[in-house]
Amino acid sequence: MSAVPLLGIDLSTTPFSRRGSYFALSRVTDHQDSGVYLRTVRGDARHREIVRLLLDGGTEAHSRTTAGLLTLHHGTTRVEVALDGPGRAYLRVHSGSLTLDFRATSQYDSVFQEGDSTWRFIDSGANRNYRVRTIGGETRFDAQWDGIRNSEARLRIAAPDGAATIVVDEYGSAVPTGPLDDPDIVAAMAQADFDAWCRTHGSDECDDPVIGDTVRLAAFVTWAAIVPSGGALRRESMLMSKNRMTNVWSWDHCFNAMALWRDPQAAADQLLAVFDHQDEHGCLPDYVNDAGVERNFVKPPIHGWSITRLMERGGLDEDAIAALYEPLRRWTEWWFAHRVYGEDGIPSYNHGNDSGWDNATTFGVGVPVQSPDLLAYLALQMRALALIADRIGRDDEARAWTERADTTVRTLCERFWTGDRFVARDTLTGRVIDSQSLLTFIPLVLGDLLPAALRDTTVRRLLDGGYLTPHGPATEPPGSPHYEADGYWRGPIWAPSTMLLADGLRRSGRPDLADDIETRFMATCAGAGMAENFDAMTGAGLRDRSMTWTASVYLSMVSEHAERRALADRALCERAS
Repeated sequence: MSAVPLLGIDLSTTPFSRRGSYFALSRVTDHQDSGVYLRTVRGDARHREIVRLLLDGGTEAHSRTTAGLLTLHHGTTRVEVALDGPGRAYLRVHSGSLTLDFRATSQYDSVFQEGDSTWRFIDSGANRNYRVRTIGGETRFDAQWDGIRNSEARLRIAAPDGAATIVVDEYGSAVPTGPLDDPDIVAAMAQADFDAWCRTHGSDECDDPVIGDTVRLAAFVTWAAIVPSGGALRRESMLMSKNRMTNVWSWDHCFNAMALWRDPQAAADQLLAVFDHQDEHGCLPDYVNDAGVERNFVKPPIHGWSITRLMERGGLDEDAIAALYEPLRRWTEWWFAHRVYGEDGIPSYNHGNDSGWDNATTFGVGVPVQSPDLLAYLALQMRALALIADRIGRDDEARAWTERADTTVRTLCERFWTGDRFVARDTLTGRVIDSQSLLTFIPLVLGDLLPAALRDTTVRRLLDGGYLTPHGPATEPPGSPHYEADGYWRGPIWAPSTMLLADGLRRSGRPDLADDIETRFMATCAGAGMAENFDAMTGAGLRDRSMTWTASVYLSMVSEHAERRALADRALCERAS
């Protein structure tokens, strides 16, 4: 296969996959049977590891990765892997041997030979079935049956005189039909698709000598996380990760949509992937995947904010903007119709999960909670509705939404501002919740819609309170008694909170501080990759190490910084002339 630029991928943090595939290959190190695994990222899989790849019978393997091809090598064995369609993998063995160690771990798993060169794996734990075919090479199948299931099964493929090819197909009730493709062509087509994606969404920064490698990594993380329409997914959708976070959560998708602004159809698809599942009351689900939706929780209504940003950048076409008006209106009204528990008309979060900040100290003493970020988001959502209404010729509705947004901001300031800071309150008692969470700073996202005195005081508290570390804004200040280095929303730095805060600061007339925060965060991504979150003091990547919203926020920041530099350069040239 022809040489193409390598990606700096560590399989233990960033899985090898491709756009349109439910397969991923990862180096698993967190349990006893470590090694490189072919995995499924289907939404209803109870376990994801399908087979472990043993080169020359061992668990160790070095890897080289391009967007279209993963190469593993150990000793005398070299294995090339290319993925095709939603559920096909080609593994080509060059010399030596590859053993497929089937992960038969569930009660009813079975692996059996159905022909001279074909085996089936009934993987009840993954809720899927797999067919394995070999072309060329020498095979040996060893299996143990305990009376109910296979407790162990291995298929060894040796290629002493050239190459052997293994084809793995994932299926439900019917084995895929159709001809096999040349793995070289499959890999080349995947590479071409990624190159086009990277050029579109990474732009010229893909070739930047300083940040180009990080831009390509971010582009790969987003591209490789895309799965096709099918099942509950009504359109091509970007999962949050092909590690463990294999869903589309209903605020994460907004950040992914914003990163795709150069392709308005792709941006609209990522927004609508969740709106496709809006219920009869106007509520959006917590998340969706190919197997179904989760409705116990919700996520914060940042959709108006993200749609406004996309409109400002030309990232949505007129049809998409018009189509979003009614779903956005219903989502906004849902909060007031179904999450207001008292006479004050202020909606609540029923759990930290609803805010997206699952375990923030704002929710440390119980729920429901009235949190100031929620009214800020809803005010921006009303402003977005006014903007769309004006765009589609509904002038009266535009004025009404603007007035309602202004009223919501006044309510926020009257109810949640204590004189020196914003606070969250216990919904039932009105008691101020003792919390230093960065969540209480999110009203800054309102920008110049906030009164200047409140805005300036909040910014001073942000700077004086120890929140801003060398790597970005900590979600709980390191001096807090509740700070934890790996405490999820009790300390680590996150992409979404960083972007929301920086955007608000820029709209508040503090572009200097916004640039500083974004620069710190981009440097953290360059050093630690596209992790779910980062240690606020060391910058180390934490939890899921290949998250699309982190990659998307990075790409958005890179593109916006490049645009501002270009504008500044043009202005300088004009003054000089």
